[in-house]
Amino acid sequence: MSSALHDNDKALLHSWQEEQHSIASQVVVPEYSAAHQAQSSGRYAQLSSYNINGLTTAGNKNYLLIGGVDVSFPEDEANEDAVAVYVILKYVTTTSSSENDHSSGILLSFPHQPEVVYRSHKYYKLTTPYIPSYLAFREIDPLLELITQQCESKPHLTPNVILVDGNGQWHDRYAGLACFVGVKSGIPTVGVGKTFYSLDNEMKKGDVVRDVKQSVQCWYGALCKHEGLISTKSDDKGCRSSVIVVDNESIRYSNSTKMEAEQRSTNITAYEDMLIKLHQVCGGLAIPMRSGKNQNDQVLAYALVGHGGNDPTNNGSSSSNKKKNEHSRGSKNPIYISCGSHISLLDAVYLVACTSIVRIPEPIREADLHGRQLLRDQKN
Repeated sequence: MSSALHDNDKALLHSWQEEQHSIASQVVVPEYSAAHQAQSSGRYAQLSSYNINGLTTAGNKNYLLIGGVDVSFPEDEANEDAVAVYVILKYVTTTSSSENDHSSGILLSFPHQPEVVYRSHKYYKLTTPYIPSYLAFREIDPLLELITQQCESKPHLTPNVILVDGNGQWHDRYAGLACFVGVKSGIPTVGVGKTFYSLDNEMKKGDVVRDVKQSVQCWYGALCKHEGLISTKSDDKGCRSSVIVVDNESIRYSNSTKMEAEQRSTNITAYEDMLIKLHQVCGGLAIPMRSGKNQNDQVLAYALVGHGGNDPTNNGSSSSNKKKNEHSRGSKNPIYISCGSHISLLDAVYLVACTSIVRIPEPIREADLHGRQLLRDQKN
């Protein structure tokens, strides 16, 4: 691209880094989280609701408004046209009270097709090249413009939380695109990475693949031994219970001295069979990812696997569809969830898992599909 940066353009990179450090310092992550309501059983905990400081259902109604933002780029690299998309989906909720205190948690249902209540887009020219760890500077301006326009023109539709196609605190300087959106808009945001991003090239994708499979294998072994794991059932419409399993052991680096080879070899067929069982009893399995090699390093993200696995065209109303769900599985390829701002990490995991009909959470998927269609229409 004509706007590509030269190697010696250090001044611009320095200014970007300064802004990233500023954004990172303004990120707010509430102390209270779904972890307070997690039921733990040895290595694994189970989340069944979330509770976010300052986040309530709109007007005390029984729904949440969840936004999704995504930027679509043309396949032709010489084409500098891009389109930013912002959508808002409506999700039905219920409220449950904790037995241990007087706090309440919000439960999301698993609607097969949530209602799209708002959609907007903006075409713009790419004037900034893609540089790893600087994605925000390519996308933040049009996305923020769309969000601001909605807040001003239809404030009653302002979402409770926005899911962002891009990382949040899982970033070299703790300031991914989701952090920019959250800090600048003041709306809680969650970063959802579709592909693995390595911080400082330390953790490898192979580490994630290995330990995700090992975690599923250990969970399945514990389930077979009935070690206190909650067994949930689908409701009369074939929808799974809103329970998310969380591994208390984080993904290890390649040179970890705690790695046990005999636990790392998971047959692919067996892995997919175990995902079928996982899909039947919960909404996904999340494995923590730390900022460094030590177990006391901060957990910045979770790799989520076994989520989704539903047919988006399935309305869940027939017994045949319910039977089909019994033989389906969630995603075998993880997505990567991190905080943007104004939300705790486990609350973010719960929301993403609950809004995933397929591998990608529906608000982001809806924005992505709409953006791709807009580019096709423009080309034709």
